[in-house]
Amino acid sequence: MFPIRRINTFISRISLTVVLLLTSVFILFGCAKYLYRTNHQQFVPIERHIIKKHVHQHQHQEHEHNHNPNLQEVIQLHLEPIEQISTLEKRRLLQQNDSSISETTKIGTKPISVLVHFDLKGAAPKISYFEQLFPLIRKWGATGICMEYEDTFPFEGIVSSIKHKQAYTKDDIEKINRLAKENHLEVMPLLQTYGHLEFLLKLKEFSDLREISKYPQVITPCTNKTYPVLFAMIDQYLALHPDMRLFHIGHDEVYYFLSHPECTEFRRITGIQTQYELFAYHLSIIVNYIREKNPNLLLFVWHDVLQNLNTETLQKYKLINTVNPVLWSYREDMSVEGFVNGPQAHLFGQFQSLWGASAFKGSTNEIATVSDVRHHYENQVSWIKQLKSYIPTKWRNFDGIMITGWSRYDHFLSLCELLPYSIPSLAYSLAAWKEPFKSLPSKDIYANKELQNYVQKELQCSSAIHLTSHEHALKPAPKCKFPGYDVYEAMLSLPTLWSEVKQAESFVDKYVTDLHVKYEYIHLKRGEECLEQLRPAVLRLKNFIKSFQKSMDEIFPPQVAIEWLETYFMKRYRTVIKRYEFIHRAIQEQKSWLPRPIPDVDKLDEYEKNTR
Repeated sequence: MFPIRRINTFISRISLTVVLLLTSVFILFGCAKYLYRTNHQQFVPIERHIIKKHVHQHQHQEHEHNHNPNLQEVIQLHLEPIEQISTLEKRRLLQQNDSSISETTKIGTKPISVLVHFDLKGAAPKISYFEQLFPLIRKWGATGICMEYEDTFPFEGIVSSIKHKQAYTKDDIEKINRLAKENHLEVMPLLQTYGHLEFLLKLKEFSDLREISKYPQVITPCTNKTYPVLFAMIDQYLALHPDMRLFHIGHDEVYYFLSHPECTEFRRITGIQTQYELFAYHLSIIVNYIREKNPNLLLFVWHDVLQNLNTETLQKYKLINTVNPVLWSYREDMSVEGFVNGPQAHLFGQFQSLWGASAFKGSTNEIATVSDVRHHYENQVSWIKQLKSYIPTKWRNFDGIMITGWSRYDHFLSLCELLPYSIPSLAYSLAAWKEPFKSLPSKDIYANKELQNYVQKELQCSSAIHLTSHEHALKPAPKCKFPGYDVYEAMLSLPTLWSEVKQAESFVDKYVTDLHVKYEYIHLKRGEECLEQLRPAVLRLKNFIKSFQKSMDEIFPPQVAIEWLETYFMKRYRTVIKRYEFIHRAIQEQKSWLPRPIPDVDKLDEYEKNTR
């Protein structure tokens, strides 16, 4: 009896042990699976049929409203095998807000994020400049940065050819992300995925993707050859920003629709007949692709085309809950904008999150070389005033402001205000969102001495910053110590420099005209006097070029200074130098003169051919 009891007890213990072991294994497996899904999620390489899947799901959901049995045929339109763009691209947990960071500003009781936008398609600074700048903008109140890389991103694979010759490397992007993290700045990358794709579509190999073959601004959604290219770009952005929470996908200034040769068949198959439904269709494909990769990302788009979509279209393509508009206005009085006064004001209040965009540079003129600090500051004040009224009522979903700094109006246009020169404007713009200035009664910027003293101290200046470009010609430049000050000082010296040149030229114009230069016919005594007038101005012009290039080359690749000089300086400089060198040579060489008439011709030379 006793042995049998012992055997039963032994068997019971074994059974209990087995049960405990199985339970432990089950728990461990569950934990491991959870940890894998959260901490070691991988970006799945793009699938061949993701577009087909998207269209099929959309067709099924909208079947009752828009039955079209041929919709699946769109997949056969030039659908080529989509390459496995990226390898195993790991994604860690979304970056959590640092508990040590306090909110920079609030509108009422609503916390507002403040991001500074860097437009790198114009003049991408060296990493060493960001090392100096990021701590400052964080101190001045920024909570994040929006990085618009365009062609300076280190693209690879099927889009490697679109890369700028001085593009950042992968290590550079990682350094920028690390610098941002060290300074508690959230990173929002910006990648254009519809309009403003000049840097892609200008190349011959991608020209067949243009909506209008003549213009390389807008990519066409009418052929699925478009999507492997865009997905490759997106994949590489995701891979180099594994911790990002915010992703801006552009979609502004889309000017052309349904003009590609493939759009006729596309319209027949899809039933899409209007430009705004095409916009929604394309946007939904981009959004769905990114959400398959990372469903936790907040996706942002510019408002200017999005605002034309009606509620039905937004709901049909499920955009209300998947994209977040960014309303841009760079006016001194943004209350006149349609999205403030029109029905769009109510519409934008329905999205998950709503942001705005002001500007600290690059928004007044395509070829502006100097920033009007007062104008950009008033733009911030106007936004703050409007938000104080709308956040409690229409825009309860308003979460952040981007202070944009445009470097070109588009890929083909000239450089406008340089970033180092515009740092004072950025300091004033950020100060507008910072206490106590945000809560002070609205004052004229000239009367707000507390604000002026704050910025002067932050920029370590000997005197007040010039608030308008007109002051550059009237007041001496303040001595400051902010990053890039030498470029700022050089720009402020230009009005005085050109004034000296003009004064010298006013004397020379009396005695050495274009005809004298063309036909090498000069009054020697007067020529000597002209040379004495021009010599100091020429020396200053040459010194400006040398010092400007030196200051710029500390911040940018050398090509940036050369581009700026060729755009804004060298034409006038060469005219002065040509006349100066002619006078100098003529004084040494002119020994005799031809009899008049000069010129000895009976027909006007329309093309300025030198007859000698």
